[in-house]
Amino acid sequence: MKSVIRKDEAAVSPVIATILMVAITVVLAAVLYVMVSGLISPVSGNKPLVTFSSVTQSSGNATIGVAGASQAVSPSNYKVNLAVAGTTGNAVAMPTTGGNFVSMTIGTTTYRVYWTDIGGEKTVNPGDQFRVTGNNVALPAATSYTFYLLWSDGSSIQSTPWSTP
Repeated sequence: MKSVIRKDEAAVSPVIATILMVAITVVLAAVLYVMVSGLISPVSGNKPLVTFSSVTQSSGNATIGVAGASQAVSPSNYKVNLAVAGTTGNAVAMPTTGGNFVSMTIGTTTYRVYWTDIGGEKTVNPGDQFRVTGNNVALPAATSYTFYLLWSDGSSIQSTPWSTP
């Protein structure tokens, strides 16, 4: 049996070969980008679940304990809000350093919300506390309140109501 070997030397031109190699490289880079960007998701997409313990009141202040948190997230990802006697304030970014406070005015009264980072981890964790006070005064008596912990986009994470005696 005889083998047949072709003798024409026609092939893809160097210009076409270069274009094909660039196109293949671009497609591979795009596929790699899509794969990697799917693995790296921003923190803002992973809203944690936070639960509160009961509200304790003393000296005209209310303290809300964090009973659980599904993940440790920086306080810069949270906002806090307060409703007083059915009137809800405007959400504000929560304090980013434990022991600091943010102020909010509802009606004619200014309130403070403190965050205490019990473990010093600089993230919201079980054991941490939120304290709601007046502006250097006790909370008004016989008033209903609701404390809201919100995500940075304004969506609700957790809330807890209480009333002052």
